[in-house]
Amino acid sequence: MIILPQPVNEAIEQLENAGFDAYIVGACVRELILGNSPQDFDIVTNAEINDILFAFRDYRISDEGMQRGEILVTVVGMIIQVSPYRREVVGNRVMYAQDLETDLFRRGFTMNAMAYSPRTGLIDPYGGKSCLTGDIKRVVAIGETVTLSAKDEKKSREERKNRSGESDAESYYDMSRSFTIAPWRLLQAIRYCAEDEYEIDEATQAAMQQNVSCFEYAESGRIFDELSRIVMGKFAARVLERYGNILKYVLPEIEPCMGFNQHSEYHDFDVWEHIARSVGFALPEPAIRFAMLFHDLGKPDCFSLDSKGNGHFRGHAERGRLLAEGIMRRLEFERELSEEISWLVFHHDVDIPDDRKELKALIRELGAEDLKRLLQCEIADNRAKKEDAETADVKRLRGALTALNEILDTGECYDIRQLAVTKRDLTERRLVNSEREAEELINVLFEIVLDKPSFNNKLMLLDMAERSKNKLEQLAAEREQRLKAQREREKSRRNEPIFSKKKK
Repeated sequence: MIILPQPVNEAIEQLENAGFDAYIVGACVRELILGNSPQDFDIVTNAEINDILFAFRDYRISDEGMQRGEILVTVVGMIIQVSPYRREVVGNRVMYAQDLETDLFRRGFTMNAMAYSPRTGLIDPYGGKSCLTGDIKRVVAIGETVTLSAKDEKKSREERKNRSGESDAESYYDMSRSFTIAPWRLLQAIRYCAEDEYEIDEATQAAMQQNVSCFEYAESGRIFDELSRIVMGKFAARVLERYGNILKYVLPEIEPCMGFNQHSEYHDFDVWEHIARSVGFALPEPAIRFAMLFHDLGKPDCFSLDSKGNGHFRGHAERGRLLAEGIMRRLEFERELSEEISWLVFHHDVDIPDDRKELKALIRELGAEDLKRLLQCEIADNRAKKEDAETADVKRLRGALTALNEILDTGECYDIRQLAVTKRDLTERRLVNSEREAEELINVLFEIVLDKPSFNNKLMLLDMAERSKNKLEQLAAEREQRLKAQREREKSRRNEPIFSKKKK
């Protein structure tokens, strides 16, 4: 049973009271059938734009998407999209339709081509509900029965044979239109599998493979949006590995990685399997997930085999960075995200020290937050190398990440600027006589605090500096006394008589 939120019911009633049909459609129907609680609701109606505006004249309305045939209406605090039936929407151009079924047909997949209203119930002309309620949720493209003319029949005999298995058939069910009018749906189908436990049915997969050339005229912004959701998906690793044969037409840089044997005792998988697994193990943040997707793309270009048959990939981080930057320019990544990903790809194989003091030096060199993200990348990278994801290296990196978080959470000193005393403090207390002495003493105190974090206390450090000064003064006085005694001895030797050999 489908129960609609009160604002949605009110919006439907408002249109029906004005003499029009109204239905919720698309993803919200799908999610309600699955028992979820969607936040976005779309309503379609046989009313025209002006009729919609008049019906909701007493409500808050936004006409921002009117060029696309979309009116946003706020009903009891909920924003609902209301549109006339549409046949096709391309950019800001729209072709309207006369009936509901035409509007549903353009939605690409059967599970999105359902409508519902409390008055009529569920309308499902393409069998979308059956794709959601079986043992396996299936992604099925909406197709149409195509009848060939005598001229086309001869030309595409072999093609029809591949599709239908019958060389003498005059018609066949064609799913191509779903992808040719909206190339980004090739990725959308994969995205559903990445975000939830969907499977793409065989006929749809075949249609996708036949229409991969459509990527050539796809909008880069839409491609980026779908690819981002794939990479961020819960089941990203499985999907990347399974549908690489489609994704390679968007990211041709991944094709050399597929099936590439690493010839390494440290890797159980080929390069693409390793990349896919590392994305799945990565923290679900865009910069980290994309860095994992790109981090080893340079390996095939940098591969070498030594005399013992071991594979090496010297320079692959730099090569991967260059490939990643090319992809990000092509897909129009935001500059800030692009720079962060590029940095992580280039540094992804930096050695992380076990020693806490050396870790602090790395924090100063790379920055605390950048090092944290880098550690998260390296953990994902190492987990994806072997069947046993929790190797000794992974445990060591987890320990380094724990130590880093402790340093940051407790405010433990890792930078000289965090020292509890400054050169000015030393100068004001006359503990030093020059800028050079202040610099030297501050560096000594900083080295002490790196080893003993609890010593980073102003009174304690000033006391240590005072004692150091007294000790230095004592050592200087002792040195001066030794020099004075040495000068006295030399002077007394100069005053001694010089004896010469007596003449006989």
